[in-house]
Amino acid sequence: MLKAAKNLLNGFARKVLDLDDTVKPVSHLNYFEDYLDKFNFNTATNDLELFLSELKRKHLVDEIIVASTRGSMIVSSNGNGISDAVSGAALFNYIQSEMPKSETVLVQSNGWKMMIPFNEKLYIVKASSDLSTIELKVLAKELDSFLVKNNWIQGVSKIFKLN
Repeated sequence: MLKAAKNLLNGFARKVLDLDDTVKPVSHLNYFEDYLDKFNFNTATNDLELFLSELKRKHLVDEIIVASTRGSMIVSSNGNGISDAVSGAALFNYIQSEMPKSETVLVQSNGWKMMIPFNEKLYIVKASSDLSTIELKVLAKELDSFLVKNNWIQGVSKIFKLN
């Protein structure tokens, strides 16, 4: 009887604490609409290095790494992507084991390091400012469609150093 009451109270507490109080970041979105209207980003290319460079400018990020969820690097926009892929995947997998419903991981340390899983890959983004979950998903979808279209996800690791 005591166990049933405890389970009932725990279930009620989970429902109450799991309320979604997020609001649409209107000012943030207005800024990006204005930014995108002022600049032209040519992402219609088959060159991975050029695509990553344009994607970094478009989303105002410093570095983009695509890794498997086990830590092997697929694509990196700089030269040290292997260590970031391994540490990022380990961190994300640990957080997933502790909080299984988590969607993204944001870590602030000398800027921001953000991780989001998409299509069985882990997208690791470094930037001086944090990105919203929506922005991370858009970046991941855009890069994933490029990788699929150009057959970059055959398990071949590429490291590119972009200036």
